[in-house]
Amino acid sequence: MAIAVALLLVGSAAGQTPSTRGPAEAVTTGCVTGDCHSEQVRHKHAHAPAAQRKCEACHELRSAREHDFELRLPAERLCLQCHIIKRPDFLHAPVRDGNCTGCHDPHGSDLRLMLRADPVEGLCGQCHDAGPMTAHAFVHAPVASGACVLCHEAHGSWQPHLLVESGRRLCVSCHQATEAQLRQKGFDHPPAAEGECSACHDPHASDLPAQLISDVPALCTSCHADVGQRIARAATVHEVVRDDRACVNCHQPHAASHPALLDQQPAELCLSCHNRRVTTRQGDVLEDMAALLAENPYHHGPIRNGDCAACHDPHASDHFRLLTNDYPAQFYAPFRLDLYDLCFNCHVRELVLEPFGAGITGFARQTEQGIQNLHYVHVNQKKGRTCRACHEVHASRQPFHMRESVPFGAEGWPLAINFNAEASGGSCAPACHKPETYRRPDPPGRLETQDSP
Repeated sequence: MAIAVALLLVGSAAGQTPSTRGPAEAVTTGCVTGDCHSEQVRHKHAHAPAAQRKCEACHELRSAREHDFELRLPAERLCLQCHIIKRPDFLHAPVRDGNCTGCHDPHGSDLRLMLRADPVEGLCGQCHDAGPMTAHAFVHAPVASGACVLCHEAHGSWQPHLLVESGRRLCVSCHQATEAQLRQKGFDHPPAAEGECSACHDPHASDLPAQLISDVPALCTSCHADVGQRIARAATVHEVVRDDRACVNCHQPHAASHPALLDQQPAELCLSCHNRRVTTRQGDVLEDMAALLAENPYHHGPIRNGDCAACHDPHASDHFRLLTNDYPAQFYAPFRLDLYDLCFNCHVRELVLEPFGAGITGFARQTEQGIQNLHYVHVNQKKGRTCRACHEVHASRQPFHMRESVPFGAEGWPLAINFNAEASGGSCAPACHKPETYRRPDPPGRLETQDSP
């Protein structure tokens, strides 16, 4: 395939006689003289045959009289006589089509590799329009500087898109801090670990920070669809999910030292926000949980285990306070078993179903009818009392995370419970009934003040 540039090129070497071209054709006297083709050898980076005045290496005289030359071989084969190019799985289109002079000047250039234009100034952009890329708010540094060859091979590659390396190895060759995270942390985000960086980031440009291909949480829920559906449909959504940083408020996007890519241990993470009073969108004021836990030594079991998610969904829920299951929102509620599904994730249902029986609870006393279950006495009745009528759901100064007082009436007057834990039972003297004492039928010493009764 002859190309137009060949018609501008030089003739045969000095003194060559075109004996095969016929008697009417003149003898050449050299291609490069002061008057002819001198510009072809004045480049900073010259093609070796041009620099050595060996024009006949590429050109063959066709007619001396007409100063007519032709390439010795078709263009797609000529360069390959000297330049061996591997044939990997993926070839750059000009290489595949034999159009080497689309990027390289065949005589020379002031640019290295005899390029026709500086890649930074737009060589690649002649075919690959970089305008739409650079118009975005966030442009990958190699794209912004035109350094396409930092990521792409110019001729061919074994990787798709002519990449110089595969997946993760390519990205971490520059993003070394991310590579250190992936090596040092115990839990990896699968796209980062498997080198699928483009699953989240556009490698060229984006209108979103970090060149994300979509905003969060939509980007995250494109894979974590179950969480996305819960957020979309739930009555209550965790405020941090609605925040600009959304998921990355709590989760590391590449790697973390904690399960679920959490930024900290679960309880520490929750307390990093709940270390002050928080006002919800509904106007409710949530206590400073960090201060409450610090000031009250008797903690609910999930709190002791650092497992806030045992009771609260960290993303969204159809229950108030993001609870994971049913629990009465009001302080007093008629007894109905399904209202307490949250508590019965851990506690046995017999606590509120069996009036008598051994081994159900430590909150029991011996009577003539048998071992009376005092949880049943308090809860299983028409007026009913929720668990928090006696217990603080997070922490208290009393064993069994017992409350110090109960709000009563429209004004919420605090009625003291005056609970007193003893080795074989306990007592209380609230205003709602006369002082009562209970003694377990078990041997003394069974009481474990950090556990539920």
